Amino acid sequence: MNYHHYTPPAELSHLIECFWSNTMYAEDFKQDHDFIIPDGSAEAVFMLNGSYFRDDEKNDSRNLIDQCSFVTPFRNAVKVFQKPQTSCVAVRFRPEAIKQMTGTSLGDLNQPVYPLQEVMPELADLAMNLVLKNSSSNTIIRAMIQWFLKQKVEIESNAVVSEFIRRVIRQKGEIGIENFCNEFNIHKSTLQKNFKHLTGYSPKEYAGVIRFNFLLSRVLYSPHSFTE
Repeated sequence: MNYHHYTPPAELSHLIECFWSNTMYAEDFKQDHDFIIPDGSAEAVFMLNGSYFRDDEKNDSRNLIDQCSFVTPFRNAVKVFQKPQTSCVAVRFRPEAIKQMTGTSLGDLNQPVYPLQEVMPELADLAMNLVLKNSSSNTIIRAMIQWFLKQKVEIESNAVVSEFIRRVIRQKGEIGIENFCNEFNIHKSTLQKNFKHLTGYSPKEYAGVIRFNFLLSRVLYSPHSFTE
C-alpha cells in the first residue's frame, strides 16, 4: 500500500481535514476484503485507476465507488473489495463545512454515496479532467487546493457545534454531553438537533466514533501488547 497524507494550507483548515492518496498492490491482499473504520468525515473520492466496492452488511447497503464520488459519514465498519493497482485521491472535509461547500447539510444527505457531480459539480469537473490526462496525485491535489482557495468559503456554522467538535477531538472522544450543555446554557435536545443537521451524527455517535478511532490507533501502533 502506498498511502500519502497531505495537510491543507492554513487558509483551508476550517474546511478540509486533509487530502490523501492511496494505491493498492498485490502484496497488500491477504483476504478478499478489507475494513474501513468510520471517522466522522465526508469525503470526495477520485479514482485514478479501477474502482472499489463497499459493503455495509449491518445496514444492507452496497455501493460502488467509481470515477468521482461523494461519500457521507457512516457509523460502523464496512467491508471494501478492491483489486491490485486500485488507486485514488481524496479530500476529507470537516463535517461542519459541508453545508457551505454543497448547500446541503450532512443531516439532509441520506445516501451513503452520491455522484460528486450532484453535490459539487465544479470540483468534480476539475479533478476528473486531470484524471483523464493521467495527472499525478500531487498535481490533482495542488489544483484542488487552488480551486478551494478561490472559492473563499467561510463557515457560517453553529459556534456551539464547532466547539463541541473541537473538544471531542481534543479530548479523544471523552466528553460529558450534559456538562457541555450546562456550560453553554443550552438544552441537550438543541445541541442534538443542530449537531445532527450539520454533521449527520448525534453528539453521542460522533464522540463514540472519535473515541473508537483513538483506541484503535493505540492498539495498532502502541509498543505495548493488546492485553496491556
